[in-house]
Amino acid sequence: MFAGFCTIPSNPYIMNTIKIDNYQLTYTIAYQKNRKSVQLKIISPNHLTITAPTKFPKEGIEKILIEKSKWLVKQIAKLTTAAMNPINKSINHDATVFFLGQPHTLKFISKDANIPRVHLEDNLIFLDLPPLSTKTIDTIPQALLKSWYIDCATKTLSAKTSFWASRIGVQPKRITIKEQKTRWGSCSSLGNINYNWRIIMAPPEAIDYLVIHELCHLRIPNHSQAFWQEVEKFSPQFKKCRTWLRTNGMILMGIL
Repeated sequence: MFAGFCTIPSNPYIMNTIKIDNYQLTYTIAYQKNRKSVQLKIISPNHLTITAPTKFPKEGIEKILIEKSKWLVKQIAKLTTAAMNPINKSINHDATVFFLGQPHTLKFISKDANIPRVHLEDNLIFLDLPPLSTKTIDTIPQALLKSWYIDCATKTLSAKTSFWASRIGVQPKRITIKEQKTRWGSCSSLGNINYNWRIIMAPPEAIDYLVIHELCHLRIPNHSQAFWQEVEKFSPQFKKCRTWLRTNGMILMGIL
């Protein structure tokens, strides 16, 4: 199943080649003096990075790769699917992006208005823009769209948190909308909830699930069976929502 394991020299950054099923990967090993465990990270459908303790043996890394082969293949497949999906690939006129789980087409409208704005009509997102130069043609639309997403996320998540908090019988101390690349949300021991603004690209039921998930952590601060039973009381289809986020997460995270 595996082929192409290369001998690891003393250089702290090593490029190797490995074949997993039908996937040919390159992988880089970075050794860190104070690190205690091995971390695997899929960078692209054909590249993997490994961070390991300084004296971690080659045989140990090979063993971990073999043990994690199913996980690696699954993650590679997700990245490959995300790379092939035309949605959330660019911020250009007529490009397609997700909003509330549905594809929306961007429309750039050139106006002399001093204040650029975004407005929604059916499945079209209009960006009213000032005349763009070659220096601003990329930055202004991206900044404007991101600001609009964050504003929508702030309003939507605030309203949904208030709605579900009253039904679950909890009250967060603070809600923060954050820029995150690996998490949809979190709940601190102090009762503060953080949300990733990119969740506004997901379907409404998935947004509800995220809010319910974090609010339930105010009652049960772990992922025990009791916690998931609590989540299911308020989000009976939470598994479907969780699967949607896992399947499409890389697509939502891959833009802006």
